[in-house]
Amino acid sequence: MSQRLATWKLLCAGISSLILVMGIARFAMTPLLPAMQAATGLGDDGAGFLAASNYAGYLSGALFASRLRDPLKKLFYFRLGIVFAVLTTAAMALSDHVIIWSVLRYFGGLTSAAGMVIGTAIILDHLKQRHRPDFIGIHFSGVGLGVVLSGTVLTLIEPIMSWDQGWLLVGGIGLLLALPCLFWMNVHNLNTAPAAHADAVSMRSKPILFLLISYGFAGATFSIGTTFIISIMAQSPSLSDSRNLAWILLGVALAPSCYFWMRSAVKLGDFRALTLAYLLQAVGCALPVIWPSTASALIGGFLFGACFMGIVTVVLALGGKLSPHNPSALIGILVVSYGVGQIVGPVLAGIAMEKTGYSEIGLWSAAACSLLSIVTLAGSRCPSDKPVEENCGCLT
Repeated sequence: MSQRLATWKLLCAGISSLILVMGIARFAMTPLLPAMQAATGLGDDGAGFLAASNYAGYLSGALFASRLRDPLKKLFYFRLGIVFAVLTTAAMALSDHVIIWSVLRYFGGLTSAAGMVIGTAIILDHLKQRHRPDFIGIHFSGVGLGVVLSGTVLTLIEPIMSWDQGWLLVGGIGLLLALPCLFWMNVHNLNTAPAAHADAVSMRSKPILFLLISYGFAGATFSIGTTFIISIMAQSPSLSDSRNLAWILLGVALAPSCYFWMRSAVKLGDFRALTLAYLLQAVGCALPVIWPSTASALIGGFLFGACFMGIVTVVLALGGKLSPHNPSALIGILVVSYGVGQIVGPVLAGIAMEKTGYSEIGLWSAAACSLLSIVTLAGSRCPSDKPVEENCGCLT
């Protein structure tokens, strides 16, 4: 088999894994949430708890995955995650109890880490070995493609299928996507990377501390937005008809966003690029409630999707600059900070929405967190805002 064919089969496996573990196992709940709430009485506080369970699972899995060194172990846990991604997705249809759902969402989060962190690490090792690390941008397009796929399918079947049938359908699609993941992902000729000794990251460093706080707010923006944006639009007469198209446009914008923001950081500098991304993300979250209309829903969804993965990419590159002697340690701490924001954000937003009866507070809080990211980011600014080097951000 030629190396070119082997590379494209590997990329196909990687893209399929991201469509499955992110677009379906992680994000399919967003377009399904309004129907789940209408049919089962699930409140906004319960929805926030389910989202937090999913992100807690992802954080646990990401921290575990970051410690794996043996390629064979990576491949084992990757395949295990792919299988569980299909099972936990389809199993959401078998109950309407929030505790059972939360357990399934937690394990679904674990599977997201298997695909996003472990799968991406295997792909990147192969691409580096083949002198094509630039192809990692093709791999990351799987996240956006997954959102487009699940959003389109669930929009088409919404008039004719119930929420539980929707879960079974996307679970079946996930089973098909699992096949190239299981058969084409491999660790042939990959060597175990030796653990490098490096100094510990100082949490007393002002730039690092403020970057962690800023990134925590970014995690809250991401989780609140991706959890509630569709359900909030569904409750507004002027937005409900366009909510699913807005979600699909979010996925369309997401697909090329990592590459776009990496290039923007090279041109503008990392702080300017991040500030712009946070600002556009805040606009995307707030626009549908400031100006309730079909146009605002579509523009808002597109802007939000165009920013959140790009922010992750640039922040992790910036983390490498702030801790050049031990970038892996700082990236691990950044993952924790982002994960805490992901867990706390939807819980607090869901409780506030439920207690006040004002659903739009969810998008307002997401926009506010994005603006707070800008404020706290200013404290991490280096004296010289040099452009970041191209970097792949694989831990969201």
